Amino acid sequence: MKKAFKFQLILSFLVVACIVNAQKYRLEVGYTNPDRFETNVSSTYFNGIQLGGTAEFDLKNNVSLLTGVLYNFVYSNKIQTYPNRDSVIYSSFGHFLDIPLRVIYSLPINKNLRFFGFAGPNLNIGLFQNQNITSNMSTSLNLINNIIPGKTDFYKNSILNRLNLQIGVGGGVQWKNYQLKSGYDFGINDLNKTTLGNQYQKGWYVTFAYEFNQKK
Repeated sequence: MKKAFKFQLILSFLVVACIVNAQKYRLEVGYTNPDRFETNVSSTYFNGIQLGGTAEFDLKNNVSLLTGVLYNFVYSNKIQTYPNRDSVIYSSFGHFLDIPLRVIYSLPINKNLRFFGFAGPNLNIGLFQNQNITSNMSTSLNLINNIIPGKTDFYKNSILNRLNLQIGVGGGVQWKNYQLKSGYDFGINDLNKTTLGNQYQKGWYVTFAYEFNQKK
C-alpha cells in the first residue's frame, strides 16, 4: 500500500507539472469499451462514452508528455442463461475518471500532418458503480447458484477498489488541430476487496480531439 501511495503521489506531481507547463491543450470525446474480468468468471464488457481535456508538454526530439482528466460513463447488460430457459440479467452502470500520463513520440509528415504513438500509466478512479441482478429462477436455484437478485453498490459495499492502476499503449494521427487516436489500457492491480478471486479491469477506447490555445 505504501508503494502504491508513493507512486500515486509521484504521478500526481508529474500530472500537475505537465498541465501547468503544457504548450498544447485539447478537448476530447470518444467511445470506451472496458472489460472487467476475474478467474473462473466470464468477463463483463461495458460500452460507454469518454470526454474531457488533455494537456501536452513538449520535450525534445519529437517526444512529449500528455496528461489530463477524462470522465467515463459506461453501461453493461450481461445475460447468463441456464437450462429450462432460466436466465439472469446483470445490468451495470459505472462512472469513472481517467488521469493518464503518456510519453508520446511523434512522426511529422509535414506542417499539418503527424502520426504518433504513446505509452504510459493511467489512473482509473471509480466514482460510482452499481449492478442490478434480475433472475427468473426459483429462490432455491438462486441460492444454489449463489445469485442474489437486487441492486448492489460495489464501492459503498466495499466489493471493489476505486483505484484501478493501468498501463496503456496506443497511437493516432493529427491533421492541423484535429486528432484521432486509439489505445488499450491493461489493469495491473486487483480490484476485488472480497475473499473471492482476483479481479481486473482493462479496456479499449477511441477518441476524437480538437487542439486549441497552442503557445507559439
